[in-house]
Amino acid sequence: MNGFRNIRRRLRSERGQTLILGLMAVIILIVGILVLFDVQRVIRGKVKVMSAIDAAALTGAKWQQNTLNLIGEMNLIKACTVLITDPAYGIGGDLETFPGGDDSEKEQLKHSADLLTQMQVRVAFVGPLIGFGAAQQAAKNNGLTYNESCNTFLQEMLSDISSGEYYGNPDIVKQEYYGFRWRVPYAKMISAILGPSDNGTSKGVAVGTNVDYLGMPKLLADRSERPPVTVVNYLQNRTVMEAIAAEDWCILRALLPNNDGIYYQEKWWGNIEIEPSKKSLEGSEILPVHVKTSEGGDFYTRADENGMLDEVIQRIPGREEELKKLGTAYNTGENSDDGKNHSLPELSWSIFDSDWCSYSEYGVDTGSWENYLRGPFQQGVDYRSGALSYFSIRVPDETILRQFEFRRRFQTGKHALRFGGKNNSMGQQINRYGENTENALTYFDDDDFQITFDATAKTLGYLKTEEGAIRYPFIAGMVLPVFEKVTLIPVALEPVYGMPMDDRAWIIYVTKYLPALGKVNNIDDVEGHLTGEEFALCLKYHKLIKDLDNLSWRLRGREWLNAEATGHDVHDAFGNVIGHVTDTTNEDHCDDWRSGGGGNRHGPGKLH
Repeated sequence: MNGFRNIRRRLRSERGQTLILGLMAVIILIVGILVLFDVQRVIRGKVKVMSAIDAAALTGAKWQQNTLNLIGEMNLIKACTVLITDPAYGIGGDLETFPGGDDSEKEQLKHSADLLTQMQVRVAFVGPLIGFGAAQQAAKNNGLTYNESCNTFLQEMLSDISSGEYYGNPDIVKQEYYGFRWRVPYAKMISAILGPSDNGTSKGVAVGTNVDYLGMPKLLADRSERPPVTVVNYLQNRTVMEAIAAEDWCILRALLPNNDGIYYQEKWWGNIEIEPSKKSLEGSEILPVHVKTSEGGDFYTRADENGMLDEVIQRIPGREEELKKLGTAYNTGENSDDGKNHSLPELSWSIFDSDWCSYSEYGVDTGSWENYLRGPFQQGVDYRSGALSYFSIRVPDETILRQFEFRRRFQTGKHALRFGGKNNSMGQQINRYGENTENALTYFDDDDFQITFDATAKTLGYLKTEEGAIRYPFIAGMVLPVFEKVTLIPVALEPVYGMPMDDRAWIIYVTKYLPALGKVNNIDDVEGHLTGEEFALCLKYHKLIKDLDNLSWRLRGREWLNAEATGHDVHDAFGNVIGHVTDTTNEDHCDDWRSGGGGNRHGPGKLH
């Protein structure tokens, strides 16, 4: 009987435990459903954005290809006898009678060639801008809408083009190229891309690119007073600012000298000065193809003597009859007796600028890169292109996990997860990267946390010599119609310089905050030189510079760099520890490949 009572008492005391287990199961199930929903939402959003960015990059590259080939076709017309033998160009001569007894026909030839050159300059403006506009439509067709930062950037650029401070100043940039007054058409094309203004906001641009435009100031430090003039270059480097936020001491080691007082005297950033950008503007600054004009016969000679002109003419059947080289019809040497050589000096050519170069000249180790690609670089296309189609977009993180800050709850405070112990090197590394990430989030984790997606595409082409050797498309000097396809490439392989359209805060930081910093002796005084909106956008960068200004913060970084990474104890003959030797410090491992493999090597920062 007592045993029965004990059983009943025990059952009564356990009453309700099933309900608790059931509630826990329901909670786990709900969390699991939310996570699964979140994952599919993230995947769907990522696929949409990446498809849009890829489509934009490929579309822009296709129009760059069309631009270069059209410019090359007009070079080919000038390199052949078309201008002389075709009455449509107004010369009306033939190979037997040109040049005549006076200089009139040569003047007509120069006039016709200059009209073609003007058309080449027009194409260098129009083609890339059409590509930029077409890229916006490609992105929108893949589900993206307009981006406020990109449109604001383009509106301000349009305002600069319309003003006389930079673009209208003949002391900074030529106002006319071969009769083409480019500024008004340039502004109208950009205005057409922006589209009509809705309550003061245009909605034509969905994805942005990097633009190094004429009105963008170049920041320099006063070199007359203090040695740390390169600091301003670091402050303009976005990677450095992100490293400060993440306390990535390896990237910052140049800013953490052993003798800490050298670089950080009073106003260590120097008197930052603005230097106007001066350059030859012979084409669009948005998706530029980096070509320019030059006169003289040297470029013709380079292409002709190596057989490149013949090979290009023969690529499309029937061109041999249509196009006849000047060198075939005339003695093009300077000491010609027949006088017909004088045609070449009258011509101007569209040529590649210095942005076009081989990867080896650019400093790219193609052997290392082939470890990350599907195969080796194809012959003739391993070159740094002056025509890159780069697009990026920053979208807010709207995941459920993000909204409820689940990640942060398990990273900070008493909920923080820790891996391994003092002697667990993998655990220490995981913890260190977790701390770096958390430090970065402290600065960049606001209510509108952004995720960046970007892609780069370029057009590919090659030339062949008369011996059949494959050469880069820019070896001939003049642009020729040899670009045959476009392809996506890793983003880190060929970086695009300039300001990112889609990051308003960074633009204001570089163009407003840093020049204001050069005017003050105390960092906190910068706020008085900016509007409230401008300072609010730059606040996170303001805090980062204050960290860099903090001696104890810098010493903490130097302490970590000097700390032991690997070492061993020294024992006497009886096995007793009599000392310890440091084999390597953390700084010794700064260049190790962080994602695995070790060996003082590292992979590319970004592939896509």
